[in-house]
Amino acid sequence: MFDEIRESFRDLLHGRVPPEGRRALIASMRDTLVHARLAIDDLRDGVEATRKRVAEERDHLETVRRRKGLAQGVGDVETVAVAERFEAQHAERLAVLEQKLAAQEGELALVEREVAEMKEQLKAAMAGVGSGMPPGAAT
Repeated sequence: MFDEIRESFRDLLHGRVPPEGRRALIASMRDTLVHARLAIDDLRDGVEATRKRVAEERDHLETVRRRKGLAQGVGDVETVAVAERFEAQHAERLAVLEQKLAAQEGELALVEREVAEMKEQLKAAMAGVGSGMPPGAAT
């Protein structure tokens, strides 16, 4: 997701950026890190929204199954058939939502790791790593 900025970090940390370009590149990295953190917030919101939809869909599926059982108990064949159709729809929707949630959680974990790595690289760059100057010297 952040391949270009990671390459810039590597260039900076390995001394492949001229001294006059370091300050601008570090500022750009800070901005990118801010945007990445906002992206994480958006991803978390998406995960939470999908979790709520999964819970709602589970509730709908349980309700349909309960109603189907009641209809079977009184021998209402027509209502049982309708309930079975809705049960299949809700079960399929739940399966898709669970897959979506797993994908979103995986993406969130990946981006969180990438941002943590970028944060460490930015700290190193700000400390002067790769500049040819002693760590902590002004960039």
